[in-house]
Formats: sequence, C-alpha cells, structure tokens
Amino acid sequence: MRLPQTFGISSKLATVACYAGPAVMAAADTLTMTLNSAFDPLKQTISGYAAGSYGLLEKLGMEMVAVSFFFIAANLLNTKNKEGLNRLRFIGALQVIVAIGFLLLGIFNTNVIGTLASFHGLVHHFSVIAVSVVFYLSCLITMSVMIKHRVFRYFGIYSGLTFVFGLIVLLFIVSGHVLKDYIGLEERVIAGLNMVWIVLVGPQLIKLANSLQ
Repeated sequence: MRLPQTFGISSKLATVACYAGPAVMAAADTLTMTLNSAFDPLKQTISGYAAGSYGLLEKLGMEMVAVSFFFIAANLLNTKNKEGLNRLRFIGALQVIVAIGFLLLGIFNTNVIGTLASFHGLVHHFSVIAVSVVFYLSCLITMSVMIKHRVFRYFGIYSGLTFVFGLIVLLFIVSGHVLKDYIGLEERVIAGLNMVWIVLVGPQLIKLANSLQ
C-alpha cells in the first residue's frame, strides 16, 4: 500500500522526524551541558548554553525540533476539508507557528536573563511566548480531537496533561517564582514535556489524519 504523502513528505518520513527531532535536541542539550561543566544546568537556560561555547549544538537541536513540527503540520494540513477534520487542519496551522518559533529561537538566540531591551532579545522573548501559548493551545485542541477516538484516546489524555502541567510550570516562570535559582530546571521540564509530546502524540496525530482521509 502506498504511503500517504503531502507536500512531498510521506507520513513515514514525518513519523521518523517525530522521533529524530527530540532525540537530537536531548542529545545536543546533554552534550552541551557536559562540555560546559562550569555552568549549573539548574540555573542556566537552554538559550544561555546556546549563546556560549558549543552553542551550535543547542541551535541544531532547536532546528531539528522545528523540522519535526513542520512535518507534523504538513500531514495535518493535507487532510480534506470534511466535517470533523477542520480541527486537524487548525492544529496543523498552529504547528507551523510553533515550528517558525523554534526556527527564530535558534536564529535570534540570546540568554533570556537580562536581554529584553535589545532587538535580538525582543524577538527571542516573543518567540518563546508565541511557542508556549500556541503549542499548549494545540495540545488542548488535540486532546478534544483524539479523545473521541478509542484507539487514540490515551494519547489525547496525555496531550491534555501536557497542557495542564506545562501551563503550571510556565506560570511559575512568568511569575518569577524561584526564577534565579531554578530557571534552567523549569525550562527543561517544559522542553521535556514538549519533546515527549512530539514522540508520543505526533505520530498518532499523523496516523489519525491519514485514517480519516
């Protein structure tokens, strides 16, 4: 059976990207932390590492995550404009915004602490906010779509939990709670939730979209 394709991207290739992007990001962050042992990962953000020595590794990870989101989006946007599929297409549009946000994070990289006044910092901060808000909105909508299908129900529940826990941690960061002591840890908790979502839910979203064609 021929694999469904959209924009030249097969569902199989998109599924591989869902595993590859987070794997590269996790490996890049771990390697960068190891090579910069003088920094405390609890206090230093991913962007802070990316702005320092071996920062290209972190930037590579960000761009690979962007590719993962683009590939998910390509498959969702390809769904026919039928009743019940509009939300999948909307999720795809949101994933494009998230992907662009990750691209901008890599291009306009800066340490998020004390850089808001510069143009570079403004773009970076705006991208962080946009990625966070749009991604968690897509998680919420994904839950509402997947939970209606028995095969995908648990993935929908996980998407909802990602929304809840991610939002809680994000509120801690925005409120300034233990910001100076644990911002690196808080940021990596959010990043970890996002990466696990890509690995677990991304391929299932692609499968759901193809099953409803």
